[in-house]
Amino acid sequence: MKKLNLSIAAIAVLLASTAMAQDNDDTNIATHQLDVNVPELALLDIYDSNTGTEAATIAMDMRSGSFIDNNKEAGLFNFTGVSYAGLYLNYTSIVDNAANTNGYDLSRQIDVQMAPTSSFPGSVDLRITPQNPVITTDGGTAASAGQITNAGVALGAETPIGSDALLVNSIESVYTGDEAFGVQLAYTLEQNGNFAAFNAGDYQATLIYTLSDN
Repeated sequence: MKKLNLSIAAIAVLLASTAMAQDNDDTNIATHQLDVNVPELALLDIYDSNTGTEAATIAMDMRSGSFIDNNKEAGLFNFTGVSYAGLYLNYTSIVDNAANTNGYDLSRQIDVQMAPTSSFPGSVDLRITPQNPVITTDGGTAASAGQITNAGVALGAETPIGSDALLVNSIESVYTGDEAFGVQLAYTLEQNGNFAAFNAGDYQATLIYTLSDN
């Protein structure tokens, strides 16, 4: 009798669950919910096309022959020729959908600074000159890739060590492409101030690029 009761109970549960699965109101359209969660993203690196790797130590050596040759005339000093090109800012950005739903503009920017622990010659700037972003196919638009500071930024005398300078703004959702994509950069040294503060020596500066909400 106990086995019979258990069998009847099992059949009742099966019939009940079958009845629950049948809503008896099907049409020629079926729907169900799908949730997609997209995280905000902000990634940045610097590619050096001269080495084929991410940028590491860059030497701007005023002891090189070409620079010395430019400064062999007594009474003159010329910074021309102290430069480094072929760097590329690669970045990926996904901005929050709140920019659309709440009716405000949410974008990101790239700032650069010399880290507070840096040393740098007096009355000299490192000029960082960007070119307009070049992005991979379907990686974004000219607008979402951001707008460069056309004249570039000057770190050292103009923008003191430890202070940010704005390099690219108005970045929205974009991925530039890796390696020789994104914002191409050129570094040059230039005098800014009285030459009396310019002293011989070995200087080490760490450049920090930051992609963040503006």
